[in-house]
Amino acid sequence: MKKYGFAFLMLALLALACGWFAPPEPVQIPLMQVPPTAPPTTAISALTPDQVKNAKVQLVFGGQHQIVQLTNGAYQSTADVSLPDFMSITLASQMAFGDLNGDGVGDAAVLLAENYGGSGTFVSLVAMLDQKGQPVQAGSALIDDRPNINSLSIQNGKILLDVMVHGPNDPRCCAARPTRQTFHYESGKLVITAFSSATPDGSERVITVTHPSNGDQFKSSAPLTVTGTVTIAPFENNLVYSIFDSNGDQVSTGSLLVQASQPGGPGTFSLPVDLSKIGTTGPVRIQFVDSSPADGSMLSLGSVTINIVR
Repeated sequence: MKKYGFAFLMLALLALACGWFAPPEPVQIPLMQVPPTAPPTTAISALTPDQVKNAKVQLVFGGQHQIVQLTNGAYQSTADVSLPDFMSITLASQMAFGDLNGDGVGDAAVLLAENYGGSGTFVSLVAMLDQKGQPVQAGSALIDDRPNINSLSIQNGKILLDVMVHGPNDPRCCAARPTRQTFHYESGKLVITAFSSATPDGSERVITVTHPSNGDQFKSSAPLTVTGTVTIAPFENNLVYSIFDSNGDQVSTGSLLVQASQPGGPGTFSLPVDLSKIGTTGPVRIQFVDSSPADGSMLSLGSVTINIVR
């Protein structure tokens, strides 16, 4: 047996050497399909500071709201301040870049200052959308006369502004009320969706909607009660609410009482809303405002945007 086994081994080696047996074909192992990496949620800034500084802007405070061409962030109608048509328009140094309208392309938020020859310089927040690579003004909101800007940023599609504005007892030269303001670009407009301010002792007035959450969906026939909290109860515990339809038009307004254990303390509120009476579908914004009894200026604002379906 050993002799035959040795002979068979020799024949096998000879067959391999002569190519009688081909080696096996390589096995094709399919590669694992790796899903593509999701694009970043933060938009890459498409607009540049130079583009914004040399854009056309529509004036916000001026009565005629005319359009002017900026050059390196400024425009001046004439050198003579005494002339009735004098205007000096400048962009503040603070700018912010990010996606404002959800198209994945970077837009911009800037601060536009208007002076018409007097001591006042009226500053507005302006949204500039990227339209085919060019900045186009898409919305604005007046902030104050000579406010002190601390910071401006765009985060998650929201414009965040930290700014000192005038309180009822502040001289016109010197804004001293700390505020934090949040803006959204909605329905072709720049809309304030949150506003808080500090009291003289450093406490902050904040209105928070606890239910529902932004983006929640409701049928027009469904019952809805909006609830929330305030860090400081308003004057006489009174809040004003407003409801805005998908076009940004106010469809309802009224007042409600805050439940607080003591004047000026923290409190809660609730508002039943009959969605069937709004008469629209799509995004609907419900906001609550606390205003100063001294001059009617806003002290705090909270809001929520829901989606109504049939």
